[in-house]
Amino acid sequence: MSKINTVRLINLNYNNNAIKISDETFHMNGESTLLSLRNGGGKSVLVQMMMAPFVHKRYRDAKDRPFESYFTTGKPTFILVEWMLDQGAGYVLTGMMVRRSQSMDGEQADNLDMVNFISEYQESCLTDIHHLPVVEKKKKEMVLKNFVSCRQLFEGFKKDPSLNFFYYDMGNSAQSRQYFEKLMEYQINYKEWETIIKKVNLEESGLSNLFADCKDERGLVEKWFLEAVEGKLNKEKDRMREFQTITGKYAGQYKDNQSKIQRRDTIRLFKEEGIKIEEKALQYQETEEKKAKQEKQIAGFIRELNIVKTDAQEKLQEVKDGIEDVRRDVARIEYEKLSAEYYQLEEKQKFHIMNRDMIGMEQDELEKEQEGKEGQLHLLLCAKQQSVVSEEKTELQEVQQKVAVFHRKNEDLLPERSFLGYGLRCHYENALEINAGKQKDTEKAVKDTESDILGRKEKIEVLEREIRENAAKEGSLRSSVQSYDVQEERFNERYKEGFSRNIMGSYEPGMLEIKGNLYQQEMEEAVRQQTRRRKQTEESKEHIRGLERGLEEQKKELQQNIWEQQQKEKLQQSYEKELSVRSAILKYLDMAEEEKFDTDKILRVSERKLQEIAKLRRSLEKEEDALEKEYQKLTQGKTLELPEELERELADLGIHVVYGMEWLKKNGYSEKQNKELVRSHPFLPYALICSGREVEKLSAHAGDVYTSFPIPIVKREELEAKREEISGSVVSFSGVSFYVLFNENLLDERKLAALAEELQQQIQHKKESIQIRNTEYEEYFERKETIRNQAVSKELYKENKETLEELKHQMEGLTEKIRAATEELASVREAVKQLETEIQKAVREIEEKRRRIEDFEQLCNFYEKYEQDYEELERCRKEQEKLLARKQLSNSQLEKLQEQLKKIEFEKENLLQEERFLQESFRCYADYDKKPQIKNSTELETLSIADMEARFKAITSGLSQELKELEAQEQKALKRCQEAEKELERLRGKYRLEEGAWLGKEYNTKEETHLETRLEDLRKKIEDKKMLYHKEETQIEVLRNQMQEKRKRIQSECNEEEVLPKKEISDKDFDAAKNQLLFQEEQLQKKADSFQDSLQSYEENLTALAEYNHLAVDEELKWEENIAEMNRTQLRNRKGSLVRDYKELIEKCRDGRERLERVLNQIVRMEEFAEDFYRKPLEAMLELAEDAAQVLQQLHTTVQSYDSLMEKLEVDISVVEKEKERIVELMEEYVKEVHT
Repeated sequence: MSKINTVRLINLNYNNNAIKISDETFHMNGESTLLSLRNGGGKSVLVQMMMAPFVHKRYRDAKDRPFESYFTTGKPTFILVEWMLDQGAGYVLTGMMVRRSQSMDGEQADNLDMVNFISEYQESCLTDIHHLPVVEKKKKEMVLKNFVSCRQLFEGFKKDPSLNFFYYDMGNSAQSRQYFEKLMEYQINYKEWETIIKKVNLEESGLSNLFADCKDERGLVEKWFLEAVEGKLNKEKDRMREFQTITGKYAGQYKDNQSKIQRRDTIRLFKEEGIKIEEKALQYQETEEKKAKQEKQIAGFIRELNIVKTDAQEKLQEVKDGIEDVRRDVARIEYEKLSAEYYQLEEKQKFHIMNRDMIGMEQDELEKEQEGKEGQLHLLLCAKQQSVVSEEKTELQEVQQKVAVFHRKNEDLLPERSFLGYGLRCHYENALEINAGKQKDTEKAVKDTESDILGRKEKIEVLEREIRENAAKEGSLRSSVQSYDVQEERFNERYKEGFSRNIMGSYEPGMLEIKGNLYQQEMEEAVRQQTRRRKQTEESKEHIRGLERGLEEQKKELQQNIWEQQQKEKLQQSYEKELSVRSAILKYLDMAEEEKFDTDKILRVSERKLQEIAKLRRSLEKEEDALEKEYQKLTQGKTLELPEELERELADLGIHVVYGMEWLKKNGYSEKQNKELVRSHPFLPYALICSGREVEKLSAHAGDVYTSFPIPIVKREELEAKREEISGSVVSFSGVSFYVLFNENLLDERKLAALAEELQQQIQHKKESIQIRNTEYEEYFERKETIRNQAVSKELYKENKETLEELKHQMEGLTEKIRAATEELASVREAVKQLETEIQKAVREIEEKRRRIEDFEQLCNFYEKYEQDYEELERCRKEQEKLLARKQLSNSQLEKLQEQLKKIEFEKENLLQEERFLQESFRCYADYDKKPQIKNSTELETLSIADMEARFKAITSGLSQELKELEAQEQKALKRCQEAEKELERLRGKYRLEEGAWLGKEYNTKEETHLETRLEDLRKKIEDKKMLYHKEETQIEVLRNQMQEKRKRIQSECNEEEVLPKKEISDKDFDAAKNQLLFQEEQLQKKADSFQDSLQSYEENLTALAEYNHLAVDEELKWEENIAEMNRTQLRNRKGSLVRDYKELIEKCRDGRERLERVLNQIVRMEEFAEDFYRKPLEAMLELAEDAAQVLQQLHTTVQSYDSLMEKLEVDISVVEKEKERIVELMEEYVKEVHT
């Protein structure tokens, strides 16, 4: 029975609105609860409110407190009671929302608007007693919703399928009835509240009043219930007698239709047993359907395996084709690469040939310059020797002139000397002018050359500044490039990688892309594996939950079987005990032990025995009743027994009834006087004493109560008058006489007491005899009822034993299944634990891979900047080389300019020396500014300047030496001159100079030293150029060999005779493209291996499922998982679970068929179905037990035929049923009257 858990009252006013309950909750927790409130605290109000939702309208009012008086406003009041359902089934909220009616037309019968509602829930929710949203909580106050809003809210709850919520308008009689019927579903019986709880709470001490006159249960029933029931049943007429009459008629008709009723009852029993057959057949059919479904699952799995196998074969072929295409692409890339490398080598060869030619040209220029410098040096050396020859010739001419002068010393030489002086003056004057012009040109050349040198130096300074800036930039870039080494080393160290760059400072082409793709694939694969693990974990957990549910169900089934076994064992013990009791009872009934299963015979013998005892007991009871009546007459003075109806009628007429014998005992007369009264009034002890007026009133009353015997009446006034004593025992009146013999001993108190005591002893003796018979009757009745109430029968006894054996077999099977399921559960849990460990590890690995990808992307960004910096660094290096080359060229040009300047300065110095010489010579002849006229002027004009100077000096010196000495000098001078000319000729021949090529060339020691130094530098440069030339020649030969090797590789590796034309070679990174293709080939090969492994797995599973190839699938099955994505282990597990479940279902089908056959056999053996009418359909079903559907069809056909027969029987039994309905209606009326 449900128990009250919580009570909540919202917006309740009482004591004329003096006291208000805004929102109060009472927690009772399903236990007996004491609420202690002060006087006037509202105890009666609380009880009245708690009762209101569970009673009809007329029971809600208290003695002096009408229910509607509590509600005076339009705001709703809520009375909420939460019940705790039995066996932890949850909670049910019963509530009432009530307010003063707002109707203004005055036609409404009720003064209240009332809505009751019921909400069932398992746990805390929106519609429970604490959270029902009828009160809105704001920041500073709580606001109660209005009646209409709450009703709309309830309507929404009622429409919500997720909520088990109902509400009823109590102003609608149909909904009110539905409400109380709904309460009955929760064992909340409104009749108990209206008849017992209401009665107990009529007053505050109602419970005390209830037990004031009733000290025990029997007293309570007799005092409070039986009298009320009896009064209601006999309110107007003898309804009990009428009920007895109807029941008697029904029994007679039932007896007449006994065979039909028996047939009907047998059919009903058959239908009841058919329910068992149907239950077992449905279980068997359900198992067969599961088996068929499992067969479809296996067939579908096989078909799906064949589909994915075919798909895998196609994909494998596609992958192999893809691998071939990739390999062809790789071969093409290799062909293009080798051809491109060949052309690159060809370009390099051309470049080196061009370099070689350039070096050769530079070498030629240097050799030409060397040759020019050597020529200049040779000319300078010849000029030097020429100067020696000239000096020797000059000295020789001087000597010769001295000799000539010596021979002409007698002649006049003054004019000749003036002529020679004028000629020499003119010569040196012209020479000075020429020298001045040359010095002017030389000065301009010096300035121009110095300007060029200054410009070249400025350009060199600019270049040096650019070189320094470029060097600083190069240093910064080198530092930036070197910083990538730290990033690379950190990445390698952190992720155990071996990233390394080639000698060019870069990674292999496409390496980073491949690594990035590989990392991404590893990440995706890890995520896929993680997803697969999580999915597998969820599946395993779901499998665990399934196993746990299955294990729980199996344990419950085992517990159920254990419970059933215990019940069956208890039942068996009960049967054994009942049979033991039966054996003892059979001894009392004088029946044989073999008849212990014949319940009907035992009951018949017991009934016969009880009838015998009852007959004896009734005889004794009649005797006791007669004695009791006699005793009452003696003790109470009531010798006359009036019908109760007559007593009520007399009372209604206001006639006070006094019995004659009672009056005699209480009139205060002596025994003698009373005897005289009796003798004079013989009917006095048997009559009623009334006044004359009462007799007249009675005479005037027509009367509604009939009498079955005459009732004597004696007027009280006549008793006071004396009458003659009547002698004899016959009293005669006109037309009638009465035999009257009164025992006058009754007027003697002592004798009356003795008679009463004697009667009391007789009554006690009868009571004892009756008690003995009662005890005996009760014992036999108890034995009979024991037999009647015993459930044991031969069939049940045997069936129970068979059931125990079956339960034992089932428990053994369940125990084995539980053990297997427990082991599997432990295995799966261990697998889940391992998977969770792997998931945790994989989470870390995925995070590590994610960080690796992020770091790799950052590394790629660094590498991208590194490449930019490296390219910029290379550009800086090339720019530096260019700048250095330009600087070197500028330095070379500067050297040339400086060489040219030195040369010009040498010329300038020579010109200055020549100017000084000319100035000195001019000063010697400056005084000869006029040309004299002489005879031999023509001869003198033909003389060379040297001869003229020699002659001038000779004339001037006077030639005073001796001729001999002059001739000796002449001979020596001539010899030196000849030797100098010979040496000059030798040098000309040695240096292969043209005759006189050195004439006009002035020897300068500095110029000679400069030329020698320059020639030494040129020789070194020429040697360097030769070495470079040879190096380029070697490189050209190496490239030629490499080109031949490339061509050979093209022929051997690519099967091509010629190099691919340039226009057919694509512009791309061949290594990167090749590496990507090789990576694609590797990935495709992995896919091929995966498909090959999958095909092997499919073949293995298809081979293992070969015995189920005959199974067919009629419809497309949907799989929760994609079979193509399962690995070998998952496929093996899925195949194993399908086969295992299929075998278990086969076993269950066999068990279901056996249970069905067992039930059919048990029903066939029942005596009630011994007729062929029942037996043959059962035997037919037994023959069809292999097919549950046919059994069900046969059962339904049989039941339908029986139903048709039942319709005919019902027509024949309709009269009995109608009488039965009348009895039921009458009983319902009795029950209603009892409870109203």
